[in-house]
Amino acid sequence: MKIIICGAGQVGWQIARHLSGENNDVTVVDNNPELVRRATDTLDVQGIAGYASHPDVLDRAGARDADMIIAATYSD
Repeated sequence: MKIIICGAGQVGWQIARHLSGENNDVTVVDNNPELVRRATDTLDVQGIAGYASHPDVLDRAGARDADMIIAATYSD
């Protein structure tokens, strides 16, 4: 499955770890480039730095083809 996780903090990172471990195609989106880098360096995921509420960021993350989008940001 193609999954986008909005938020790379503790909750988003753990979800990404679990889902990427099950051989899903996971993309993590966060406005903090350091959190995105940590996720992409540690996990088998792709990363996009930007605000997940912006349509252009979701488009770059592949939202049109995603099977699932998970919101796990601080404000969700």
